[in-house]
Amino acid sequence: MKLIYPDYLPQFLCLAGKCPDTCCKDWQIILDPDTLARYQKLPGELGADIRAALITEDGQTRFRLINSHCPLLDADGLCRIQRTLGLGGLCTTCRCHPRFIEEYGATREISLSLSCPSAAALILNREMPIAFLTETTTEEVSEYNELDPQLYLALVSIRERLFSILHARDLSLNERLGLCLLLCVRAQRLLDEGRYDALMTLQDRFSSPAQCQRLLARVRRLLRRPADFFPCWMVLNNMEHLTQEFSVHLERLSTGIPCGSLSAMQEENLAVYFLFRHILKAVNDGELLSRMESCVFHVLCIRRLCRNAGSSCEQLRAAALYSKEVEHSEDNCAMLRRVFRRGALRPGQMIQMLSG
Repeated sequence: MKLIYPDYLPQFLCLAGKCPDTCCKDWQIILDPDTLARYQKLPGELGADIRAALITEDGQTRFRLINSHCPLLDADGLCRIQRTLGLGGLCTTCRCHPRFIEEYGATREISLSLSCPSAAALILNREMPIAFLTETTTEEVSEYNELDPQLYLALVSIRERLFSILHARDLSLNERLGLCLLLCVRAQRLLDEGRYDALMTLQDRFSSPAQCQRLLARVRRLLRRPADFFPCWMVLNNMEHLTQEFSVHLERLSTGIPCGSLSAMQEENLAVYFLFRHILKAVNDGELLSRMESCVFHVLCIRRLCRNAGSSCEQLRAAALYSKEVEHSEDNCAMLRRVFRRGALRPGQMIQMLSG
């Protein structure tokens, strides 16, 4: 098994009871079958308390929430299950969080979720460009996951080119994101036509200084015609909202006065984070462009939220809350891709919004 992960992952440290937004609240945690079977047989007071905390709906069993908190969360902010049984006593979701794990054939990619305050600090507070580490383990592939090898290799190559563009700090971040969108617009056409052989030529165009100048000229023309953020706000407002706090943030977007901003470095780190998390998922449906547009949408929205957040701590909280509300909801992510597939928000419009 080959593992790929961002270089900041080994530095991650759970804040446990000191976490300002514990992962034991707001979430509806679905139990995996193996853990549920163990909990059903667990003896003693803890076993009885766990079973009393479970609820089954639509064939899925999860922990019920009391005042938005898991009933197994103690007053000191620690999980009673983990305190008694250790990490191995947790269900798969609780044990892995805030790690996202995706498997592509014999490759496993691991990332940290921006929704975790500790992970958000690692992502937003670093100054060096994010790099990705690779290691090989003796672990065998746990289950067969079928994928189109041509499409997968094409997407891996495209993602590497996108990372290179995002790390080109001699350009403004808006210019870099614009180039990424243009690359994916053209790459999507080739993928739709099955012209994998032409993708390398396309990527060469986006690495050639002379070619890039022509592409940059187009991006800069679009950036000189700013578009209003309101369509993105409408999309956010129509999404499923997990917390009342997020609705308050959305209200501030339309009425508040900007009082802060993220640096270009922080926004670059966000863009790299979202690309690593989401682009390769196009191997399942071929939808590269809608995922690239979604990544730009995420950066745009967090940029706006953080303008109204003020202090750096409030900005971290706003970015983490956005991830919790949007990135963790498959319904919201699917809705966002539908918006882009239907052309309700177009790549050129997204570039114009970057300078709005």
